[in-house]
Amino acid sequence: MRYTIDRITGNIAVCEDEKGNMVKLAASELPKGADEGDILFDQDGTWYKDEKESSERRRVMEEKLNRLIE
Repeated sequence: MRYTIDRITGNIAVCEDEKGNMVKLAASELPKGADEGDILFDQDGTWYKDEKESSERRRVMEEKLNRLIE
């Protein structure tokens, strides 16, 4: 299952899974450099950032924002 980091507040990262459920993680569990909007997956109890999906999601969101402000 994939999770999107919705927000990081203090020591808690709130993530949304593919079904829309919100999950709280300790920020210390996040992979180094993970930030809001990044896509994560869990493998054997360790969280990893999906670099390709995170980059693609940022590109799509940037395009949507640009269309809104044009």
